[in-house]
This record gives sequence, structure tokens and C-alpha cells, in this order.
Amino acid sequence: MKKALYRLEIYHKQSATESEKEVLNFILEHPRTVVEMDIHTLAKKCYCSAATIVRICKKNGFKGFKELKMAVLNDINYTNELTQITFTDQSDHPIEQNVVKILNNNIQAIENMYHLLDFQELERIVHLLFMCKYVYLYGIGASFLVAKDLQQKFERISKKTFLYEDLHMQLVSSTNIDKGGIAIVISYSGLTKEIINIVNNIKQRGGIIIAITKYGSSKLVNLADHHLFVPELEMPLRVGASSSRVSQLCIVDILYNLYLSLETEKSMDKIILTNKLLEKKED
Repeated sequence: MKKALYRLEIYHKQSATESEKEVLNFILEHPRTVVEMDIHTLAKKCYCSAATIVRICKKNGFKGFKELKMAVLNDINYTNELTQITFTDQSDHPIEQNVVKILNNNIQAIENMYHLLDFQELERIVHLLFMCKYVYLYGIGASFLVAKDLQQKFERISKKTFLYEDLHMQLVSSTNIDKGGIAIVISYSGLTKEIINIVNNIKQRGGIIIAITKYGSSKLVNLADHHLFVPELEMPLRVGASSSRVSQLCIVDILYNLYLSLETEKSMDKIILTNKLLEKKED
């Protein structure tokens, strides 16, 4: 089931209208009350129409208010699922202060990524990966490194992938994908011009697009068939991808391990074999 409260919090910050913000504020501040309300009671309380609430639900991936309430109730019941870890800054030393800040940002990124996971969508994606013959991977810059990590994992269990560091080769690959081919496109912003060109090529060829991108509205989100979201923690102007890369790599680890769970015995034999081949032995 989807996690609701964090999705609504991000939507409130990014693109909610003023009338929607009234509803979102009430849900975020009084989640226990909301799960016991019907849609018309909530609409009356927030001085809006039931259609406004339905629109909020659908924009955040829920079929309707009933599904949203179930997700909010799930959030309330399982708020302590993750181990809460934070590093406390007790030093005046600037290096230690920066280290603490970086580690806490990464922990926050992983926790928020968890809150964005849609487990039913995750199951559908893993099934697609299991059934397909090839996986086409796309990413630029730091996202390419994340795609490379997934390729390395899949190669160890003999799952064939295509990934090119050269941007022009990525464009060629997107043009040559077969109908029904599976493409994993990694882009934090979901707005990179070259990535959107690649996605449009895949779409025209009838490929299936799985996007790993930040939660919210973007061209990539609109074009993709399936989504795995990471949180927005960094400012648009960044020195380098940090927390976004950490959460993307967590998504890659989840995909890989869930894929392994579908063919454990066969995959483990291949992993053991590659371990033996790569093992460094003393002369």
C-alpha cells in the first residue's frame, strides 16, 4: 500500500492550489480524525467541494478518498516501522559538523524514500523485469552511475542489460528498443532535455518505461508507465547529487533483491560462480 502523509506533504509544498492546501493542512494536522470522516464531512470542514478532495487523491496516486483514508490509517499504525537514527552534532569542529549534516541528510532521504514506496507498483515492476529478456538502462551524470550499479548487479545473475555512457548511443538505443521492451530511466529532476528525448523515442517505439525520479510533477513522470519515487531534498542548484543518489541506490538495491527472491536458487548459483571467478587468491 502507498504511504499517504509524506506524499501529501510534498504535494502541499510543490503544486497544491489554495483550496487544496486547506484540505491538506487539515489532513496533515489531524490524520486520526480524517480516517473517521466521510468525504462530505471533510469537504464541509475545509469549506471546499468533494470534487476538490477527489482531485487531491487522484493527483497523489489514490483512486479515491476511501483509498487515501486506508493509506493514512496505515501511516498512523506503522509510524515506527523504521529504526529512527540521527547523529547529534556536539562539536564545534566544522568538519565534524559537516559529516553529521551529510549523514543525517542521507538517513532522511532513505526514510522519505520508504514513505514514497508503492508496494503494489513495486511488485508489478519486478514482475515486468522478471518476464523480460533484456533491460534497457538510461541515465546521465550521477544517474548514469546509479544505472551502472544496477547493470553490474543484473550481470552477476546473467540478466542481460543495455547501458551506454555515451549520450548519442543512449539515443540510438532508445530508437532501437523493441515494442514491449523494458526501459528503466533514471533522472532525479525528470526534466533533463536529453532524457526526455530518449523517453519520447521509447514511447514512439512502444517500449515500457519505468522511471526512477523525484516525487512530483515532471515530464518524465507524465510519460512513464511505472514510477519509483525518491524524495526531493536538494535545492535545484546543487554542487553535486548526494542524498538523491543515496535514495536512488536504495531503489536499485530493492529492485535487485526482490528480483532475486523470484529465482533464488538459480540466481544464487550464478552469484557463487562469479564470486569464485572474482576471488583474489594469493600466489
